[in-house]
Amino acid sequence: MAVAARKTTTSTTSRSTAKRTTRRGPNAGAPPNKQDTPPWVGEWPRLTGRQEPKHEHSFAGDETDGDRCARFGHRITKQRSLPWQWRTMRQILSRRPDGLWTHPDVCLVCTRQQGKTLILVLRILFGLFILGENIAYTAQRGNTSDAVFKRVKAIINSRPSLKNRVVSMTGGKQGFGEIVVRSKLGTEVTVQFGVRSGDKGRGLDQVDLVIFDEAYNLTQDEVSALQGAQVASANSQTIYTSTAPVESEHPNCHVFAGMRRRGLNKDTDLLFIEFAAPDPPKDAVERKAAREDRENWRLAEPSYGVISKERDIERFYKTAIESREASKVALWEADYLGWGEWPADARFIDPVIPIKEVWEPLANYAPELVGQKVLAVSRTRDLARWAIAVGQRTIEGRVQIEIGYYQKATIGQVAAYVVRLVDQWDPAAIVIDDHDPAKPLAPYLKKLGIDVTLTTTGQIAVAFQGFVDAAMSGDLGHTNQPILTQGLEVAMTRELPRGDKVWDDREGSIAQVIAATMVHWGVLEFAEEDSPAALPSMGSGNPETTSSHFDVLGAAF
Repeated sequence: MAVAARKTTTSTTSRSTAKRTTRRGPNAGAPPNKQDTPPWVGEWPRLTGRQEPKHEHSFAGDETDGDRCARFGHRITKQRSLPWQWRTMRQILSRRPDGLWTHPDVCLVCTRQQGKTLILVLRILFGLFILGENIAYTAQRGNTSDAVFKRVKAIINSRPSLKNRVVSMTGGKQGFGEIVVRSKLGTEVTVQFGVRSGDKGRGLDQVDLVIFDEAYNLTQDEVSALQGAQVASANSQTIYTSTAPVESEHPNCHVFAGMRRRGLNKDTDLLFIEFAAPDPPKDAVERKAAREDRENWRLAEPSYGVISKERDIERFYKTAIESREASKVALWEADYLGWGEWPADARFIDPVIPIKEVWEPLANYAPELVGQKVLAVSRTRDLARWAIAVGQRTIEGRVQIEIGYYQKATIGQVAAYVVRLVDQWDPAAIVIDDHDPAKPLAPYLKKLGIDVTLTTTGQIAVAFQGFVDAAMSGDLGHTNQPILTQGLEVAMTRELPRGDKVWDDREGSIAQVIAATMVHWGVLEFAEEDSPAALPSMGSGNPETTSSHFDVLGAAF
C-alpha cells in the first residue's frame, strides 16, 4: 500500500492578539466558537498563544476518530478543547485506509502547563470505553501518575453512563492505579497507571496503547518492558511526551531525544509535534534578551493567555534568575520557551581519541613494568556490569593500562575479587569515582580493611583531561583490548558547570573507559616509581577476561 504523503512544517507564523475581555478559566465555560470550527472547540479572546507548533511532521489520514474523541470529551467533561488540543487529537487518532494508526509512534514536545494532560486523559478514556483498548500509562514521578489516575477516575464517576460500565477501580496512591471497564465493544479492558520501572508490563499479555509521560526521564529498558506486551496488539500505538529536557539535569533523556531526532529527520510512521520559541541566539547577551521577550513566550506556549499567563511565567523567571544557578535558568528556558538541552547523536560524533590515528598505535604487548600497581573500579549506569582496570608505569615512563574484569556480578562477588587482587598485588590505591554506581563497593571493602579513594568532581575532570592528553602525546600504553576500543568509539563528553569536561556515562555502557581513565590518574597520583617489577604470576586466568592478547598487567585476573 502506498504511504500517504507526509506533512512537515516549521511554523513561524503567529496568531494575532485578540481584544481582551473578562477573565475565564481554562477550557470550562469557553465562549461560543466560530462557525468554521466544531462545537467542541472553543474560542477564547484571551488566547494569544501560537496554535501551530514550531516543528511538525505528520502523514495524511482519516481524522474522524480525532473528532469523535474531542466530541466525546466535550460531552463527558463539558469542556471545549483549545484549537491546538483538538488538532493534536485529530493527528494522534488519524487512521490509514486499512484502519491502522497513521502514526503508531507519537512524539509530543510541549512547554509546561499548556493542557497536554487533557489530551492524554481524553485519549485514555476514548481508547478505554469506545475503542476497547488495553492501556498502560507511565510517568517518572508517582504524584504525576496518581494525579492522572484521579482525573480519569473523577470524570468516570461524574458520568453514570461511564460509571455503570466499571468492573473495578483500585489504587491511586503511591504511583499505581488500575481501572477495568466493559467497553462499547462488549470487551473487558484495563488501563494501568504507574511509575516506570524496567519490569513494568512484563506480566501483561497485550497492551494496545502505551503512554510515556514525563519522557525526559525514560530508559530503553523501561521502553522494552512495555513494547513486548504491544506485540500481541493488532493496532498498537505509543505516545512519548514531555517538556524539553535539559541533558545536564536529565541524564536519561536519550530515548526521548532519539524520538525527536526521528521527527526532525522526517521518519515514517511518526507524528512529531514540538512547541517552542524560535531558536535562541548563541551570544549570551542576545540570548538573555530573547529569553525575556514576551513575544517568545507567546510563540512557545499554545495556551498562552488562558492556561499559562504572563504574570506567573515572569514570577517563575525571577525565581530562577535570583537563584544565580545556571541550571535553574536552563530548566526555566526548557519549561517555558522549549529551549531544551538535547544530547548529541553519537552516530555522527568523532571519538574523543581518534582510534586509528592515535589509540591503536599506542598498543604495547610486552612493556617492561616498574613500580606499584593501582586498581580502579566502575559500574555501568544500568548496574548490570562491573569494570576493573589495573595500571602501572613502564620503564620508559608511560602508564600501561588494562581492563582485566568486565562482567555481571553481585557487589559481594566484586568485593571478594578485589580482596584477592589486593592480597596478591598490594596496590598503591583503589580508585572509584565518587559519582559512579560502583561507589557502594567502598563500604564493603572498608569492612574488609581495604581503603578506597573516592575522587572529587575536580579530580574526575583532571583525570579525564590527563587521560586524553596522555593518549595524544603517546604517554600511555595498552594491549588493544576490543572492549576498551569499542568503549572509546562511542564515548562522549559532557561539560561541567565550570567548563571542565568529563566522560558522559549517561548513554551507553562505558564503565571500562571510566575505569581506564581513573586508573591512569591513580598511577600518576599514588604509585611510586621503583625498579623494574617482576611479571605477575600467570595463574589460571578468568574465563571472562576481555583481552584478546596476553594480559601483561592482569594475568592473575
